Amino acid sequence: MPRTSIKITGAAGQGIDSIGEIVGKGLKRAGYCVFGYREYMSLIKGGHSSYQLDVSDRVIRSSETSIDILVALNHHGLELNIPELKRGGIIIHLTEGWKFPPEIQKIIDKRKLSIVYLPVENILASLKAKPILGNVLLTSVLFGILGRDRAGLKELVTEQFGHKKDLLELNMRCIDEGYKSKEKFAPTLTIPLPEPNPVFRSHMLLTGSKAMGLGAIHAGVRLYAGYPMTPSSPLLTYIADMQNETGMVIKQAEDEITAAQIVSGAMYMGTRALTATSGGGFDLMSETLSLNGIIENPAVFVLAQRPGPATGLPTWTAQADLLMAINTAHGEFARCVLSVSDAQDCFDLMPIAFNLAEVYQAVVIVLTDKHVAEALFTQEPFSQGKATLKRGKLVTDRKELAKLKPGDRYDPKAKDGISLRWLPGAQAATYCAQGDEHNADGTVDETAFNAKAQLEKRMKKMKALAKVMPQPELWIGNREQGTGNRVTVRLSKQDVSLDVLLVGWGSTKGAVLDAMEEMGKGSEGSKGRKGREKRIGYLHFTYLWPLRTERFAALAKRAKEVVFVEGNYQGQLAMLLKQECGANTDAKILKYDGRPFFVDELSSDLQKYLNQKPGTKNQ
Repeated sequence: MPRTSIKITGAAGQGIDSIGEIVGKGLKRAGYCVFGYREYMSLIKGGHSSYQLDVSDRVIRSSETSIDILVALNHHGLELNIPELKRGGIIIHLTEGWKFPPEIQKIIDKRKLSIVYLPVENILASLKAKPILGNVLLTSVLFGILGRDRAGLKELVTEQFGHKKDLLELNMRCIDEGYKSKEKFAPTLTIPLPEPNPVFRSHMLLTGSKAMGLGAIHAGVRLYAGYPMTPSSPLLTYIADMQNETGMVIKQAEDEITAAQIVSGAMYMGTRALTATSGGGFDLMSETLSLNGIIENPAVFVLAQRPGPATGLPTWTAQADLLMAINTAHGEFARCVLSVSDAQDCFDLMPIAFNLAEVYQAVVIVLTDKHVAEALFTQEPFSQGKATLKRGKLVTDRKELAKLKPGDRYDPKAKDGISLRWLPGAQAATYCAQGDEHNADGTVDETAFNAKAQLEKRMKKMKALAKVMPQPELWIGNREQGTGNRVTVRLSKQDVSLDVLLVGWGSTKGAVLDAMEEMGKGSEGSKGRKGREKRIGYLHFTYLWPLRTERFAALAKRAKEVVFVEGNYQGQLAMLLKQECGANTDAKILKYDGRPFFVDELSSDLQKYLNQKPGTKNQ
């Protein structure tokens, strides 16, 4: 698959994000699929950060470890990132008089890397421009090397600074000077891009957090309460930025406990409300989750994963909180756990989460992670017509309200454990909602008979939920005619016999699908050991609790090898499937260094399984 990768490196506060975002937006508008990936330390200023853009004329969903262009805003990029460059790659740097150590110079010579030093300070001084405008200058040089015309860049900058005429004029001069600098310092250097694909011009370019914010708005959320905690903070920021347009109530609480309580109270009053946090904050919210469980109050919590324990790696990514989401909070009560994998999921799953919460009067936890939350996706426009609003057994009709009895609220005989629900202030019978064990009308009742009946009532919801949870999706490759080994992955409604069944959840999906396409591996067959054709597929779990295992069990029984791909140390989905259906889950590709899976490294790991001797079927 043709792919061009650009990495901008520097310290926090140097503006690497602004360069990456404007280059990404320009390339997307030109007709390319862009995937953006950020790395940064938990520092306001300093440290070593990067913004990587992978660009293609085909759909890409992940990053690779090797790059074509390195833009180093300080010397750390020259020390740390040069080994990532591909043969014939380009280095653009701002460090005057830099001398490469012998081991780095060997890499430069062997890979025939081109080095461009840009005297940005001198160029800005000649324009009487402030240092911050160096980002526009560098972006212009990048655009020139990528063969993009300056008109498109000027249009982007005009959109951002058009309301400030003096600043806009200076930016235009910097753009012109940037293109001149490209011709002066790198006249022959270019990284050719493939022909653009017009389809992508109408797509959006947005982060997972923005997609989730739009999904929450689409779901009818009217209140958001939260406390900033990476990587959930971008969701809070985006929804707050949209406050004037949506009329939503936004509250930055003093802590996560308060945020959870505000949201739970709003949901109890009938308002769709949302909160999001990360590991440590979710720990603090767990008591409120348990309260929602016993009073059977609908609630939706977003858990944005990052590596732990404790503070861990607060600005990096992980998939290590699946077991926590399923088991968090004391006592046994109904809950549902979903996980997003990309921008489409972030939008689509929010209405689903709220519908499940209200229909089953249960807690729903939506898992995301730093990678999805902050990655930049090229996304086709969302459909705003397929989401429906389901409020379950919420009684609002006056005549029906008048018929209610206090014991209807927690009636242990309710079908599937789901009682009638009505809102405080309604002209209807009153009941008590409290954290103590209670009988049908909410009165404290600690008798053994009642305790057993009420717990069984609440747990019936899990059986009801399990019946409606969708099965995991199977992705297989479709070999395109006339393209040799070129494969496009697609969803399969039919279960097929596979040599290797990959199984995963969450953000690993993008890298797995890209790896299958890059390797040319699909259900049509792919070459493994001694040229033997092998078939490979990927089973992706979005709905993680209650866990549906039927499709997995059927596919695993027919596959010669089942390999789990997860971003945690234990293989937590594999553990759950072994617990739920006794599956053989020994083969795993696991990553737990705070980084996501990259397409090329995952391709290499997968190839090892394709090249090994044929195994026996999983039992």
